[in-house]
Amino acid sequence: MTGADGNAGTDDEAHAGDRTGMQGEQLRGALVGSWLLRRWAIAYPATARATEPFGADAEGLLIYAAEGWMSVAMQRRGRARFALSSQQSTADDRATAFGTYMHYAGRWHIEGRDVLHEIRIAMHPGLLGTTQRRQAMLAGDTLELRGDEPYDASGNLRRHHVVWKRAR
Repeated sequence: MTGADGNAGTDDEAHAGDRTGMQGEQLRGALVGSWLLRRWAIAYPATARATEPFGADAEGLLIYAAEGWMSVAMQRRGRARFALSSQQSTADDRATAFGTYMHYAGRWHIEGRDVLHEIRIAMHPGLLGTTQRRQAMLAGDTLELRGDEPYDASGNLRRHHVVWKRAR
């Protein structure tokens, strides 16, 4: 994720902790496959607040296909179940389901040491048609994706930090 100007700090700042320095086609090849969520945290530097939107034990799956397609889904563990028919679920049930799950899919590509997600399908309509930039850091079977995005009218940024483990 980036700010409104498309920048997320210097390359060295954004990729601090990247032990491989992979970029371009080498990074692209290393990302192809399936990844299981280990942690999703969001920091709000202006207030020093930090959150884990779906809790410390959130679940998720990220897939990067060699053909350039990607899909990501994350959810709160132990989500409440309700009737399969939307006519039998309440508005509160549906709101809770929306607030405990996220998904998007589309095309992906690499620019330097960043991975860009071009969103074509999304649970949240505000993501449709956007491009989400992530700073990618790979160490063995662990992938860290980081990104900044504005979250209020003042332009304050929040920083996402998502850790994935290669699925085996």
